[in-house]
Amino acid sequence: MLAKFFRRPLVQRLRRSCWPIIPLAMAILYWGTQLQWSVSYDLQMPSGHLIRLSACVLFAVVGFVVSSRVWRRHTYLIYAICVLLLILVMFIGRETNHSRRWIDMFAGFKIQPSEFMKLAMILALSKWFADHPRPQTIRAIIKPAIMCFVPAFLVLIEPDLGTSLVFVPLFMTFVWMAGMPWKKYRWLVLLPLFLAPAAWLVIQDYQKERVMTWWHQNELSPEELAAEGYHLWHSKLAVGSGGMQGYGWGQGPENRLGRLPERHNDFVFPVIAEESGFIGATSFLLLYLSFGLLLIYYSSRHRCRFTRLVLAGVGVHFLSHMVINVGVTLGVWPTTGLPLPMISFGGSSMMISGAAIGIALSVGGNRAPLLSSR
Repeated sequence: MLAKFFRRPLVQRLRRSCWPIIPLAMAILYWGTQLQWSVSYDLQMPSGHLIRLSACVLFAVVGFVVSSRVWRRHTYLIYAICVLLLILVMFIGRETNHSRRWIDMFAGFKIQPSEFMKLAMILALSKWFADHPRPQTIRAIIKPAIMCFVPAFLVLIEPDLGTSLVFVPLFMTFVWMAGMPWKKYRWLVLLPLFLAPAAWLVIQDYQKERVMTWWHQNELSPEELAAEGYHLWHSKLAVGSGGMQGYGWGQGPENRLGRLPERHNDFVFPVIAEESGFIGATSFLLLYLSFGLLLIYYSSRHRCRFTRLVLAGVGVHFLSHMVINVGVTLGVWPTTGLPLPMISFGGSSMMISGAAIGIALSVGGNRAPLLSSR
């Protein structure tokens, strides 16, 4: 009976895939649930987060059950639908804090198209680079660059600078994994550095204010600490006050007194550092880092280019969010809104995190061809 169970197609696919990411993902999700419980009012069980957690698991199962061939065959269709949703959100999206990022659905449920676009971009770039020869020149990557630029621009004008920045490391990863020679790739690395000053001309006034606040964050006046520097000041205060072992679950003063804004979403890491201390925060970062790096490691074990690119893309997706999100809370980067997948509040982020894990397990269990022309 047990032998027959392990001979089932889905079980065999799971055994061939990067299944060790499952316990790591479960540990991260458990940590996120404890965190959302800690930041809830009067330490009540966050029923809303449990619903989002269930959606994450459901999307992971669906992503895994659907075969790699189906995902590869419909990649460009998924990409086109997500681009249309990004266009649609500009016209019918809900306006919150001077930005349109969400589309209302039913029963209070809403979706954030930019989150779905991240996964669509991973699949689309994976298919494009898998179906084309290794790029040897800058000209060879113009088409995938346009594929990446269009949704990044649509997200930027919502405006959502944090999410638009995520597309940059994704594109750079795919170009490198596709095999571009270093002599050409280095110019691609230097190009964003040359264009960074020009970005000052197109970002909005509140974004310029955040950059200036970040630039002299250690010299803020009392008035600035109470205004534009409020988020960053209380974030760093929560991180620093945790000490080695922290205050304990639900006991952090910045958290319980409500001084830390967006502590359920973009500023979740300071709550971890405040309540778990340096030891707990470091353990969490190592757990999250191991999860992303394990996906990248498994990508190197596959002959199929599509599989390699999808696994590496999913791994970089999670790692880039961690670097940007945690860096913002520590003052390493200017303040920008970006959730920490599987930890932060947000239904769309949870669903896409689950789908990304499921698709990684699905393509990771795909049998690679014995012979390949690429």
